[in-house]
Amino acid sequence: MAFPHDDPAWAETAAFLRARLAPADRVLAPDPFRWAIPRAERFGGAAGTAPRDVAWVVVHKGELDRIPRPLLDALPDQARPVYANPVFVVFASRPAEDLPDLTETDHVRAFAANHATLPPAPLPVLALVDLAEPPAAPPPPPPPLARPVPPRQAPRPQRPPPRPATAPPRPWLVAGQPGPAREAAFQAELDRLIAAYLGSATGQAVLDIGCGTGRLGTLLEGAARVAGIDLDPAALAAARTRHAGLPHFGFARMDAARLAFAESSFDAALLVDTIEMLADPAAALAEAARVLARGGLLLLSAVNRDSLYLRALRRLGGSPPAAGHTAEELAGMLRAVGMQVVRSDGCFLSPAWALPGAAPGLAALEEDPEFIETARRLGRRAGPEDALAFVLLARKG
Repeated sequence: MAFPHDDPAWAETAAFLRARLAPADRVLAPDPFRWAIPRAERFGGAAGTAPRDVAWVVVHKGELDRIPRPLLDALPDQARPVYANPVFVVFASRPAEDLPDLTETDHVRAFAANHATLPPAPLPVLALVDLAEPPAAPPPPPPPLARPVPPRQAPRPQRPPPRPATAPPRPWLVAGQPGPAREAAFQAELDRLIAAYLGSATGQAVLDIGCGTGRLGTLLEGAARVAGIDLDPAALAAARTRHAGLPHFGFARMDAARLAFAESSFDAALLVDTIEMLADPAAALAEAARVLARGGLLLLSAVNRDSLYLRALRRLGGSPPAAGHTAEELAGMLRAVGMQVVRSDGCFLSPAWALPGAAPGLAALEEDPEFIETARRLGRRAGPEDALAFVLLARKG
């Protein structure tokens, strides 16, 4: 593959390196970089190399499995991320003072999330030999249970339990605050966006991840097949009751990060009001991408961690929960699993939320139909950067 000079992520990464390379610097990078930076070395020949042995390491967030695992695991300890974009993170083992530490940025968090989803590195086979008194005969083979597990059969590490809902995902669900009309309007807005993004899903196979009681499946009236998964047995029972007698609906108890479906099984997938509750969002996105056919669509909603409301609380000394994601962060995580955001919208923005302490005095307006509709329109106009929540539509390449 020649170097894709017309791709901004690749071209800007190469320009960053060319501007900073010293004559003696070693660079490890994905293969195409050799066309732009002739001295770049391939990861394929980097076995036994530590990050501190080279000046720069260029990491493609979607190709972490192509990097020798000891080198990849040592990167955060032996080098500092100094440049990042939606595709790449550049680590420097001896960074200049003027280069920032980007560890806490969304792009580097996406790298860390993808790194965490990789299966554990296989343990080396150790041969224990007593050099002082060699045995007269070869030692017997170890019992079967002591043999190292081949890498492809290695069990995934036990994942943490689902995150507890430590805070309501939306301000109007706080105890003592008004909320029923606002919540109904929010759900109606999600329904409108699902209809706008996916239509009736005519003839398609659709996966509803975190399906709850199966409400969203009723919106996709043209779907040939709807499979819903959730971990809550009571919700699944309600979903089966809701869709009883409809053979194209099916529901199963399943972990979003370990889907029991074959690759390319679905044309579309929903991840609505769910990602904040997942223990491993990056793994769930990777699984969603795996089971989608090429060109398949994933629609997801998320609470905006950097909404105007939460930024105002932090600016005024408050301590809002660190729940949610930014649209940029999720877009980077989606790109890392081969998906590209093709549409996005903001969901709801109310000026009252940006004035801590003012909401109780505006309680009557918060449930007023006119005020609710204005907040809905403001969310669309503000977009995913500032609205309280957002919806993304991503296509698998």
